[in-house]
Amino acid sequence: MQISHPAGNGVAGWKHAVLHFLRLHMDATLQEVLDWAEEMERVRAALVLERGEFPGPSAL
Repeated sequence: MQISHPAGNGVAGWKHAVLHFLRLHMDATLQEVLDWAEEMERVRAALVLERGEFPGPSAL
């Protein structure tokens, strides 16, 4: 799936789904998941996002 967020932030829909899954799986806030994922090299690589490219929690 390569659909971007309607607000135009360029984050594909599948990336949103993965981050939401992690939030539920970790029982964490979106901010906690984003902070965690941004620091984890393998997670960033899987989502094809560089450090600093993660959407804000309000975008999800």
